[in-house]
Amino acid sequence: MKNSPGGFASDDRAFNFLNLSQDFHDKIDWNYQGYGKLWNYNLQYFNYLNHDDLSVESKNDWLLNITDWLNDGRLKLEPYPVSLRIMNMIHYCSFENRQDSIIVDSIYRQTKYLSRHLEYHLLGNHLLENGFALIMSGYAFDEKDWKVKAESILFKELEEQILDDGGHFELSPMYHQIILFRVLELCDWYTKVEGQNPVFLAFVQQKAIKMLNWLKNMTFLNGDIPHFNDSATGIALSSNILFDYGNRLGFSQALIQDLSESGYRKFSSNTYECVVDVAPIGPSYQPGHSHADALSFVLYGNKKPFIVDTGTSTYQIGNIRSWERSTEAHNTVVIDATNQSEVWGGFRVGKRAKVKIIAEDHKQLIAEHDGYRHNFKTLHKRSFAFAGNKIEILDEIGSCSGILAFHFHPYCIVQLLNEKSIKIEGIGEITLENAESLSLIQYEYANGYNNYLKASKLIVNFKNNVKTTIHFNY
Repeated sequence: MKNSPGGFASDDRAFNFLNLSQDFHDKIDWNYQGYGKLWNYNLQYFNYLNHDDLSVESKNDWLLNITDWLNDGRLKLEPYPVSLRIMNMIHYCSFENRQDSIIVDSIYRQTKYLSRHLEYHLLGNHLLENGFALIMSGYAFDEKDWKVKAESILFKELEEQILDDGGHFELSPMYHQIILFRVLELCDWYTKVEGQNPVFLAFVQQKAIKMLNWLKNMTFLNGDIPHFNDSATGIALSSNILFDYGNRLGFSQALIQDLSESGYRKFSSNTYECVVDVAPIGPSYQPGHSHADALSFVLYGNKKPFIVDTGTSTYQIGNIRSWERSTEAHNTVVIDATNQSEVWGGFRVGKRAKVKIIAEDHKQLIAEHDGYRHNFKTLHKRSFAFAGNKIEILDEIGSCSGILAFHFHPYCIVQLLNEKSIKIEGIGEITLENAESLSLIQYEYANGYNNYLKASKLIVNFKNNVKTTIHFNY
């Protein structure tokens, strides 16, 4: 499948990744760190080899140039960008039917490096990408050891990382889309190679179907995904593109009702779609993409975003990264400016809130977490009641005082009506019972990486408990 999201490259050596642009003019600096490591990784990935509006001459020249940098040590080999670059280079040689000996030799030597530097220390999506690259190159060069090692990795990691309900265990819809594309891509080309392992192929196809079904359930009717945990627009292929790809491979999608393994719940009516996060911090041994967002939710009305996750705009360690992972940045309750789970650094997690589901059916969900038990000797209990044109939410925090927050999409026009209600133009009203005060402030919604839009945030101060009723006009 010749397609890739995000990023821009032009023949005059101008590049745009993560909504940040750099023009290298005469010489590309393959180790450019002006925008941080993730931007530089995107430069190294060579996803732009899939862009039809870029000349073959430029693509070839850049591949030869980065090969020189790798050969003389100006650019250090690293397993993750090497993995993505290997796959893009193999696609390029295949689609363009180019067999430049220097480029082919570069792919081989990079794969040889990768085979000796697999990211067992990081695991997660990193090790999966290593495996996808190693098996593709193994068949491209007919290297038995690479094939065997890659199949072993993919058997083990896909079995562990793809949960019983089909969700990826890092619990990010964006990373789920990324890994699903790799699985579909593997199903696509692997069926055409000689000497394939039918047991392995059947295993990967089964995982593809499960992942498609999970994504079908999580995707809103307009094609968006909820941006739980580290998730952003413009990075992964859209759900609809992935569904089309799955259909072309003969994989149908069906809505599944039980998302218990990944910890999300979806409730829908003719009026709204609501996805609630009752998931644990996960996975327990690699929680780097997790946020302190237990019991948060994302709500769409009439196929449009309404109450949203604030999103992820950066992986750079600092105030923005810390805030976007904090409880304050999600649609839930904060006690005394404290995170439910300890998130720190860029990808670190300390003590974690544990979520317990108390009751649920197709019209209600009641759950609690213990993230405030240590500091405040209390639990946060949240009850949802879903009806045709309204949603009721009851938050209980014992004898504590708390702050309830709702983050509205930038397109929402929000007006404070009185001390207990607000109006959202064209959508409806939100009323609060037992609120001590309401206020509207501005926040910066992450509209992709390094891109922000001003939006409204409702702040509700309360003690003991507060009841929210969301009424829809349509």
